[in-house]
Amino acid sequence: MNNIEYLASPNHSSRNGAAISMIVLHATVGDYKSALAWLRNPQTKNPDDRVSTHYLIRKDGHVTQLVTDDRCAWHAGRASWLGHTDINERSLGIELENDNSGRDPYPAVQLDAARALCREKIARYYIMRGNIVRHLDVATPKGRKTDPAGFPFVAFVDSLYAAPMAPPDPHAALTHYRVLRAATGGATIRAAPRQNGTAMDALVAGADWYGEEIPGGMVTLKGFGSSSVWVRALNQSCVWRNLLEKVKES
Repeated sequence: MNNIEYLASPNHSSRNGAAISMIVLHATVGDYKSALAWLRNPQTKNPDDRVSTHYLIRKDGHVTQLVTDDRCAWHAGRASWLGHTDINERSLGIELENDNSGRDPYPAVQLDAARALCREKIARYYIMRGNIVRHLDVATPKGRKTDPAGFPFVAFVDSLYAAPMAPPDPHAALTHYRVLRAATGGATIRAAPRQNGTAMDALVAGADWYGEEIPGGMVTLKGFGSSSVWVRALNQSCVWRNLLEKVKES
């Protein structure tokens, strides 16, 4: 999207090496002007009340960015999803102007703007369908948050992934690799291209991986030599190159 206004919030921090893999949808529980002021306010009495989000979408579809994607915005609070509790570090926060009563409608122009923004981020960071969530889905303890109340969530997520509106194939410009059969222990997916990078998941021998080769930290593994080359996927996660072989496309 090219029509995004940028109004910086001072409330952000490092992602601590976590790759963007989620989108969390919120409602402002107030109008755009008051939400914007609150999300950019560094002067609250309690430091824990300092909040921010990456994007704020007005009812008329105007999109404001407050925190750059590479930084962690403070929008989810205490939260958990699929065993992860570092939700702020691994997600993008999107706030929708709405009173969160469940009776305040989300105008079509606002939904269209949110859809365009989400589709762009899904394509850029290869975000899986199951990682598009509402604040109420991830907030802990359960029931702590209710936003975005009244949001047509299921239909909205369906529209993000349904043809012909589906994002372009995220693998199209990437090299196709496969975990070596000899790697009986599989290959660890890490948040950064180094051996001590946070382990995000694991690939079994023979599994596919799509990415680009980048320099990283040296790894030495018996039977697989030593190399500082890694293969980075669209969501920025990495696998050590020596555990992969290029797939010859037919």
